[in-house]
Amino acid sequence: MKVLLHVNYYEGANKLDELFRIADKFGYDGVELRWKYKFDDMNQQEYQNKLIDLKSQYPDFEITFGGAVDFCRGKEDEVKAETADYLEFLEWSKRGLDTKVMNFFTGALVAENVDYSLFHLNGSGMADEDDYERAAAGLKIVGDKAAELDMLISLETHNGYLHDLAKPCKKLMDMIPHDAIGINWDQGNILLNENGESIDQVFDILDGKIYYAHLKNVLVYQHKLYLVTQLEQGHIDTMLAMKKLKTNLKSGMLAVEYPAPGDGIIAAKRDMEYVKYIKDWLEID
Repeated sequence: MKVLLHVNYYEGANKLDELFRIADKFGYDGVELRWKYKFDDMNQQEYQNKLIDLKSQYPDFEITFGGAVDFCRGKEDEVKAETADYLEFLEWSKRGLDTKVMNFFTGALVAENVDYSLFHLNGSGMADEDDYERAAAGLKIVGDKAAELDMLISLETHNGYLHDLAKPCKKLMDMIPHDAIGINWDQGNILLNENGESIDQVFDILDGKIYYAHLKNVLVYQHKLYLVTQLEQGHIDTMLAMKKLKTNLKSGMLAVEYPAPGDGIIAAKRDMEYVKYIKDWLEID
């Protein structure tokens, strides 16, 4: 099982070299980045060139990306353009970086006049059948390209999207029985939703379709207030999660994620120490 460092630990302008150094120093097997670069020190082409250079410095690193196409509610011409752009990026990442799995989103769903933090009313909580149909049609196109490139696409269980919980993910997977399309399981997101499933329930529902995973730790109060904490603090049962993933993780890769302010470097160090301990305890290669 390979463990990647999510860019959330150390993201910003002029930080890519340091991010890769952190991952290497603390024993990570690679990094998860974003496909679109949003800082002013580089344009998109410079960003991609920089990653080719970093891959040459760290040839054994797995490099994956989070990306999105607004299949659910996007305008037809915009979706067509976004899809073409994404398929081109898939080809580039496979050819240049040997990317094997991608984290993906099908477009935000946030109801008008509803606070984003009311997660059960957004995402799948507000979706209609057209959202499922449009997402399924778009994912079929992306999945076909991924299969051609021998890649996997994983939909993150993320609030504010159609694929926020295990049950809507299952419905979507049943609509597109595509071997290249699966789920990026993130329990830290699921438990923020009033309708969120337990770890055991997630694996019962999504058996065989968990392709990638995010590990984070979150302390939640009544699904409204939450604080992202480090893995060792135990608010999510990471030991149970890893035990389940040992036999149910198609890509063989996961990323630890720390979407919180503060010292991301020490967080990266301590989270990896904890994951290594669990891997040793559970005898995970």
